[in-house]
Amino acid sequence: MKNLVIGNTSQLSYYFPNNYIKLSSRKLDYKNLYEERYDRVYLCFADQRTYIEKNEQDFIDINYTYTLEIINFFKNISNKVIVYSTSELWNNVEGPVDVNMPYNYNYSPYIKSKQILCDHINSLKIYYPNIIILYPFNFNSPYRKEGYLFGKIFDSIINEKVIEIGNTDFSRDLIHPSYVVEKSIIAEKDDLIGGGNLININKFIKDLYKIMNMDYDYYVKINGKYNLSLKRKEFFYKTENKCSYESLLDKTIKDIKKLK
Repeated sequence: MKNLVIGNTSQLSYYFPNNYIKLSSRKLDYKNLYEERYDRVYLCFADQRTYIEKNEQDFIDINYTYTLEIINFFKNISNKVIVYSTSELWNNVEGPVDVNMPYNYNYSPYIKSKQILCDHINSLKIYYPNIIILYPFNFNSPYRKEGYLFGKIFDSIINEKVIEIGNTDFSRDLIHPSYVVEKSIIAEKDDLIGGGNLININKFIKDLYKIMNMDYDYYVKINGKYNLSLKRKEFFYKTENKCSYESLLDKTIKDIKKLK
């Protein structure tokens, strides 16, 4: 039985097995898709449309209305439909979080749109018995688009460019995209996907430059106008099976070298 990834330019799409079908989310050919039966369908699109400057309706149109349209199409011809929400729904919690905790977040249009979709699915579990909602923590790769912090970082390292970024002296639960995919493939219920650790972003970035034999102080200039505007507390996935920092660093470096 086939596995299908919707969103062939999403970061996650690059880490699914090569034999998975990968399609753009734009102008899906429902007629031909309906002729197949799928094991798992992964809705990966729109993972890079998180700019908080956009208005709420823009995000609702994609993250709720259009996503729900696709869910309703695939739920009857698939064993499982994997929907990606965001761990940011708990970004106003200090410390460990798990999926059973109520949402508690500082508002952004993107996060609000994710809540609306999750609330709809969770209120109709009888109607959506085969829908799995996953809430990934922060994942980044060289496939991250320009404009994002790590989009700038990877562009700088790969293309040896001087960049300007904001303050990065804060900590996040960081994971590699391949880890999100690994957990997605075996997921059987709603859950967060995180490494269980708080990683200092400044240290992580400096380590990337150091391993690549590049002078961080030369290539990276700090400009306060690029500071992240969304307030977050330092929260992380509550788990005993923590991911190692060394593994995250190693996989990220391999990604960089592949494209450099």
